[in-house]
Amino acid sequence: MGASGWHYTVDYRDDINAALQQLRREVYERGEYYKQQPSEDLDMTEAEFRASLGEPDEDDDGRYEFIIEDWLDRKSRPVAVDPDTLLASQPESGTHSIIDMANGVSAEPRFATVSPLPVDGLVHTFGTATPSSEQVQAWIVNCGDRERWVGTYVVSFRDGTPDRLHFCGFSGD
Repeated sequence: MGASGWHYTVDYRDDINAALQQLRREVYERGEYYKQQPSEDLDMTEAEFRASLGEPDEDDDGRYEFIIEDWLDRKSRPVAVDPDTLLASQPESGTHSIIDMANGVSAEPRFATVSPLPVDGLVHTFGTATPSSEQVQAWIVNCGDRERWVGTYVVSFRDGTPDRLHFCGFSGD
């Protein structure tokens, strides 16, 4: 499937992580994410699943047991009831949304986090360290050149005061 780009804008809050977590919950509640379709084989009992595979070949080199272990792992995943259990239920694909930023906020880009666009990046991109919402909205559609499973946030300003938080990134597989 490949990664998907995403972007969101919310009212400014001093606590960036609280804003992020609230946004993750809201996106989950609205259903605005990729939901992996469950495999029909997960409705089977282990005996039924083993029977569906047939007997292992003599030269299978452990593939039969690997398939069983993978099936047991998939069967044991939680039912999604919130953003975090959703991620746990589909760890390979992710959600292709801000829900994938489960590790919160970090000062530097890291896996499954959002981090600020550095001041030099702000000045280079917007010509100022205090861009307007309109400037950020024009930029955020492409979200610059970001790596997968890493998010970025930018604070936009109105009349010299923080006004909006803009989150963007690429995630999912």
